[in-house]
Amino acid sequence: MSILFSWENGNADLWQREFATRLPSQQFQIFPDVGAVDDVEYALVWMPPIGDLKRYPNLKAILSIGAGCDHILRDPDVPKNVPIVRLVDDVSVRDMSHFALHWALHFQRNFYLYAEQQRDGIWQRHSYRDISQHCIGVLGLGGMGTPIARMFANLGFEVLGWSRGRKAVDAVTCFAGLDELPEVLAKSTIVISVLPLTSETAGLLNCDRFSQMKAGSFLVNIGRGPVINDANLIAALDEGQLGAAALDVFDVEPLPTEHPFWKHPRVYVTPHAAGPTKDISAIKQIVGNIGKIEKGEDPHPVWNRQLGY
Repeated sequence: MSILFSWENGNADLWQREFATRLPSQQFQIFPDVGAVDDVEYALVWMPPIGDLKRYPNLKAILSIGAGCDHILRDPDVPKNVPIVRLVDDVSVRDMSHFALHWALHFQRNFYLYAEQQRDGIWQRHSYRDISQHCIGVLGLGGMGTPIARMFANLGFEVLGWSRGRKAVDAVTCFAGLDELPEVLAKSTIVISVLPLTSETAGLLNCDRFSQMKAGSFLVNIGRGPVINDANLIAALDEGQLGAAALDVFDVEPLPTEHPFWKHPRVYVTPHAAGPTKDISAIKQIVGNIGKIEKGEDPHPVWNRQLGY
């Protein structure tokens, strides 16, 4: 058996050393030096070349080096009978939560206004609303969204959670389905999207949804870029319907240099940096999932073809 590592910008030497220690009996092949394709049983991938994964007839699992699977599913020839295992580890969850908290406090405490004033040399203090006067709306209550919602609730914020299906989260008021989304948007002062990209969520946050949001509210997107209609968001910001937006994910990445988000005064761009993969913690989870499969157990979490996440 061999394990394929296919991540162009990853630290292949580190991964090879760690796997030699943790799974010493298994060969570790670094793409494109694959060797015998029949021997490959596990593929550890980030943005694998289109058409490559179909070359390995004995794959037991495709293991994503990241929480999302879009980078794998962009290939129309991905084997449909091979499970795709997502990566959601505790370190990434922690980092995503801290990222969401940073931007929520940035907007709650008017730091975005002070950044603008610094550029103009203006010394002016602004009063801010206490967290008891803010409502956090978390869109997406999966492996990332649920801990984020809990964190805000534990800090004293009122928190609303929204998901495709009904969920129950302590101290969080949960909503489900498209019919209940307008209520979440209307009540939230800060909306945090952790939504996956599916046929139902693509373009979900558009002009209609922005008009349902509380005037002057804020948007943070750490889920998937195509969930937002970019032109509609810019219009909502220009019209004052939204106060500002912090965006970490985009329809096209890297974000093109000519994109209007870069220079918009109320858009804060970060380069998909909310919860980057941490090598050691990712390796630990992936090795654990390989061990489960070898023992005949189910890995976790597996991408669901019916739900799209």
